[in-house]
Amino acid sequence: MKQFCTLLFLLPLVFGSCDKDDDTRIETWTVASEKGVAGIFMGFGHVPAYILKTGPNAGWEISTAHIEGFTFEKGYQTEMLVRIEPIPNPPADGPGYRYTMEKPISRTPMQSDVDPLQFSPEFEVTIASRRADSPATSGYWIKDMRCPDPRWEPFPWEIEGFDFKPGFEARIRIRPVAEYDDAKGDYEVKYHQTELISSEEQASEGLPE
Repeated sequence: MKQFCTLLFLLPLVFGSCDKDDDTRIETWTVASEKGVAGIFMGFGHVPAYILKTGPNAGWEISTAHIEGFTFEKGYQTEMLVRIEPIPNPPADGPGYRYTMEKPISRTPMQSDVDPLQFSPEFEVTIASRRADSPATSGYWIKDMRCPDPRWEPFPWEIEGFDFKPGFEARIRIRPVAEYDDAKGDYEVKYHQTELISSEEQASEGLPE
């Protein structure tokens, strides 16, 4: 069976086992006025995510937790009471807790207290000398160089700033960034080249047919 390198960046807030002895609790959460990036890289891509603090003295974290009853608005930092309930027998790849806004405390128009880019780490990839264009997929063939045994995987997203040259295998650094789309009224993740490390004229070996 073909092996994939899957890198998980979601917090235990979202995925994790549920201790039967855990009780429902209330916490004071603060959601920043901008979104960051979280997600599984290969195969699924990154997604926009909340930047939040789970207590007055807590640090900022990234989370894709769904908060029932809460609607995010860009440019507004929100403080609220959140009810956290264990989910009995959660699926292995599903959330172990349910999060509900119990009570809003404040909604303040402001620039983010935290730089969203700190939750958008750069990473190094190799891009194959030919595109992954077929009826099933499009984009690039790419290797995530963080993997101990990187394999070619289809990467269907464009990389802004990258100048693809057929016949050249490139190694670059990229960064996923959550950008607000005014037309859609929501965030979407875009990938940016931050550094061109090398570009060599050669046919990439081992590409899927």
